[in-house]
Amino acid sequence: MQRKPTKNTRGPDASEKHYQNWIKTERQTCAACGNKGPVIGHHCEGATFKHNKELVGHWFFIGLCQACDDVVTHGSRRGFRELFGPQSAMWEKEQIAYLIDTERECPPGVYMAIMDWGK
Repeated sequence: MQRKPTKNTRGPDASEKHYQNWIKTERQTCAACGNKGPVIGHHCEGATFKHNKELVGHWFFIGLCQACDDVVTHGSRRGFRELFGPQSAMWEKEQIAYLIDTERECPPGVYMAIMDWGK
């Protein structure tokens, strides 16, 4: 399900949709535990997340298996971080795989904002 854009945010653009679709259909590996199989798309800090005035929410997206998604969704981000490490590190690994697989990458400003966030 995709949330409709509002006056305060926008929906994902074509490159963001391509990345999210790649995570859900092509990657098929949990970013946290590494299990192969179906994944759930997870916005690490929400679709509208901004850091350093840069909208990164649609890019700050990883695939998680059901068990790992339950930890972060029904538990806490802190608990998830204690078990698996920072989501930004998982996202960076996904970006490397995305670049190798598709020869596409996220915008440099988005990359720098997420790496600066560090959680």
